[in-house]
Amino acid sequence: MRLNDKNCPYCAGNKFTHYSAQAHDAAQRFVQIIECIACQAAWQWPLQRTEEQSEQVFGDAYASQAQGSYFDQDRRESIATCQRAFINSKAPPIGRLLDIGCGDGVFARGMAQRGWRALGLDPSLKATTAETFPNGSLQLSSEDLASVPATSKFDVVTLWDVVEHVERPDVLLAAATTHLAPGGMLVVETGNYQCLTRLQNRKSWWNYQLDHRWYLAPPQLRAMLESAGLNRVELSDHVLRPWWKGQACAKRPGLRSLAASIAHNPANAPRAWKQHQEFRVVDSLWRSWSGLEIMTMTGWQAS
Repeated sequence: MRLNDKNCPYCAGNKFTHYSAQAHDAAQRFVQIIECIACQAAWQWPLQRTEEQSEQVFGDAYASQAQGSYFDQDRRESIATCQRAFINSKAPPIGRLLDIGCGDGVFARGMAQRGWRALGLDPSLKATTAETFPNGSLQLSSEDLASVPATSKFDVVTLWDVVEHVERPDVLLAAATTHLAPGGMLVVETGNYQCLTRLQNRKSWWNYQLDHRWYLAPPQLRAMLESAGLNRVELSDHVLRPWWKGQACAKRPGLRSLAASIAHNPANAPRAWKQHQEFRVVDSLWRSWSGLEIMTMTGWQAS
């Protein structure tokens, strides 16, 4: 998997759709998106930032904790609560956790407070810190995964909103899998390119960001996890956000909504009909996940 404009990193196709989209994280800036016509995978090209520039941007953002943004401490804690509940539903009550791309450590800290031995890694961290809790411990490090000894194994490895930021997510996932203990669980969360909300918002979807290099969907993510050697790969039917209302909240393409759109703007009837047809086709292809704007996929290491 390599970012370029010559061939699709998933299916090796060479027929693309090119378009420009508003960057949600930067006013008056745009990202250039390439979408493979054959498999509907998408990625940013050319890149707006290097990985090193992204690390600096995120380090500053975590430090500022701007209210109402993704980096707002209260908002992040509410998301981490959903993520911890998800882990608790699938993993042992306590164990060893590796959180790759841990940000400011809010998820890993909560797990340590519940008795887990947690290690969080993120290059945007300013310093290495350690905390202890009753029956649990936390270490946060600015080192990357290569710094973790090959002999260190974990019951759970998590990558929350990470794979879209790196240039080689396949390499990262393969490396992460080597740190799973027998029967261990890998959890990956990222935006879902094959969702109806993205089509409805067209070129102003929130997931278009300067630091997002990849726009993944369940077929591509599943293939990467299976290639990394994981079995029993599962896609969650929930978005791990406190405000998520269920898959039904995605506006399914129906004749009533089409009629309302045409009545509101009769001159737009040809475009509305074309969009309606497009929605119906992709909704049938993506039916199992088109209501998930953010997807969470889990895979297990053999026991």
